Amino acid sequence: MQKTVVILGAGPGGIAAARALRGLLPADDRIVVVDRHDEQRLGVSLLLIMRGWREPHEVAIRPSRVLNGFVEFLPAEVLGVDPAARRVETSAGPLGYDAVLLALGAELVPETIPGLAHALENGVAGHCWALPAALQLRERLHCFAGGRILVVIARLPYKCPPAPYEAALLIRDLVEERGLATSTEITVVTPEPSPLAVAGPAVGEQLTRYLASRGVSVRTGEQLVSVDPRHREVTFASGTRELFDLLVVVPPHRAATVARDAGLTEGDWVPASLRTMRTNVAGVWAIGDLAAVRVRDTLMVPKAAVFAQQQAEIAARDIARALGYDVPEPEIRAVGRCWFLAGRRSAGVIEGDFLAEPRPAVTFTEPTAEGYALMEAELATWLAQDPLTGGA
Repeated sequence: MQKTVVILGAGPGGIAAARALRGLLPADDRIVVVDRHDEQRLGVSLLLIMRGWREPHEVAIRPSRVLNGFVEFLPAEVLGVDPAARRVETSAGPLGYDAVLLALGAELVPETIPGLAHALENGVAGHCWALPAALQLRERLHCFAGGRILVVIARLPYKCPPAPYEAALLIRDLVEERGLATSTEITVVTPEPSPLAVAGPAVGEQLTRYLASRGVSVRTGEQLVSVDPRHREVTFASGTRELFDLLVVVPPHRAATVARDAGLTEGDWVPASLRTMRTNVAGVWAIGDLAAVRVRDTLMVPKAAVFAQQQAEIAARDIARALGYDVPEPEIRAVGRCWFLAGRRSAGVIEGDFLAEPRPAVTFTEPTAEGYALMEAELATWLAQDPLTGGA
């Protein structure tokens, strides 16, 4: 009897899951990938766009063409998931399923911080966690005349953990290029006890020293409470207030609305098993940015494409086994490598094994021109799946 697997989301995790499942399921089983956008980019691309080193169409692929010939791609809005009926409601009609994989990513909710949404709308604040915002921030930075820039991480966790620190370095590089180095102060403010706390204190200390060497300071342990766009002031839970000329913020993140409406979340995220990617609801798996995949009670797998792709392989095998097929057990992994962009067209690497005991084994290789060339080569390989040649 033909089985149907529905994958919600065509980002790196969703595409990887579709490919893995096609290799595990019989040819007549149906695999449907649903996404409202037929255009995808890696997180690092938004930083490149923000810095002005790439244009949107240069760093995008079309899932419809990447997936063509081996799974179905449905360009539609996901309106709801009904686990009891095993049905997904979409703007193109309902889809029944035997298994559904959530790879919808995280949504940004700046409205949960008083004043932040207004600051973003007025251009007093900006961010680079979505394409329109990255383009707007690029324009704002090219008009910036000097002053105090605060790069603030509003809430934990968020996708692309190194990105705020990369953004600060890229902004420093841009203001130096524009002759504003002596008139610009850049500070990163994070609620973490050290930068990239998930990587451990040694990496945090190394990263702090590197940022300082490039003219970027760091303040830790500060939780953003509110933003006053009129007076360009932020307030933290400690009671500290800071003035700014430009606020660059990591907006609060949470799981996609349809996951919350379906009762699949605990808090802001969809809990999923490290070993299988199963959620707490039968027939539903979750991977990537919307999932809370815990290595231990105090440690969640970071939200980055490299981990979403590994989770896709785990979920694909477990889905196939749940459907009754004789396939190997999932191979449990949480090994990741992320490029770390800095100014002067340089890039470093943050890599490690988050399953290592008694704590993750993570290293930070500082940025070099050679690292940037390797990053570009890896990005080119990803884009070679289906490069866009026209405008965005």
